[in-house]
Amino acid sequence: MRSPARAAVGLGFAAILAGAACSPPPASPQSTEPQQTRTLRIATDDEPGRPAADQIEEFARQVKELSGGTLLIEPLWKAVGEDKDDWDQAVARGVMAGDFDMGLVPARAWDTEGVDSFAALHAPFLVTNNALLAKVIEPGVADEMLSGLDKLGVAGLALFPESTRTLFAFGNPVLKPADLAGKTIRAPRSDTTYALLTALGASPDDLAGEVFPDGVAAGQVVAAESSFAAASNLPAPTTAAANLVLYPKVSSLIANSKVFQNLSEPQRQQLTEAATATRTWAVRAMKSVADDAAEFCRNGGTVIMATEAEVTAFKDAGAAVYSKLEADPATKARLTKIRDLAAATASVPSEIQTCSPGQ
Repeated sequence: MRSPARAAVGLGFAAILAGAACSPPPASPQSTEPQQTRTLRIATDDEPGRPAADQIEEFARQVKELSGGTLLIEPLWKAVGEDKDDWDQAVARGVMAGDFDMGLVPARAWDTEGVDSFAALHAPFLVTNNALLAKVIEPGVADEMLSGLDKLGVAGLALFPESTRTLFAFGNPVLKPADLAGKTIRAPRSDTTYALLTALGASPDDLAGEVFPDGVAAGQVVAAESSFAAASNLPAPTTAAANLVLYPKVSSLIANSKVFQNLSEPQRQQLTEAATATRTWAVRAMKSVADDAAEFCRNGGTVIMATEAEVTAFKDAGAAVYSKLEADPATKARLTKIRDLAAATASVPSEIQTCSPGQ
């Protein structure tokens, strides 16, 4: 028989065990491991020093700041290589295929890929100044255009403005559609762009690589579609009619939809906020066309002004493009919205000065 003392000891030990079983486990120390960094690669056909590259670098800065360095953007300059035909489309297809996480793709390129939502943006002779350009890339107009990318497996985050575009002639100036009849014009690939240049009588081609300067030297390429900011890089001195503005260049910031959806909610929010902040920055960073034209003049270019009759002749030739665009109800509605914005935008007299080498 167990003694009372030993029984008491046994009961006390059992109570201790029972109490231990009921007590909560000690709290584990809070993890001090740093949050894993995620890097997204963004593709472009441009290279450092160009407006699109500046926009990518600002976007990368915004993302890093908003995420505290846990989400980073890695630019891939000339992402599809040198001398690539349809270079803008090649970048877009790379994002669609998942070869690149993100991309900055000129909005004009999407119509060849079955997306017509940006067509109104590039309608002939409609968006012809920076003030209107800044308005048409705001969410109230841009978000509907960007939503057209959804069917391609691409998330459109924002539109960034770059500049207005015109024709830069190698040799004799282009002042009437007849000056382009049967002639080759170098222009980045776009169905809407090519429809206008064809309506003007020209044969548009993107002329990648040495085909372009060789064609200029041989007199086969009479003009290039470009901006005053970029025209100094063309392969020969050029002449531009400053008041014959064709349309703007706008870039679309995009992400592969699967990549975007696989990010955390905070990361998606950081990308969206960075895109918005970069759009605001890009609007403020736009140089005036007059300043770009003055720099073009200093670099040996020639700036002239078309007469009112000459401008009218170009617009009349471009009317055929509007007939096609307005056949689509959604595009027609966007054209109306842009025209309303244009009517509400204060008209500012052009400060562009004519010039010629030696002046």
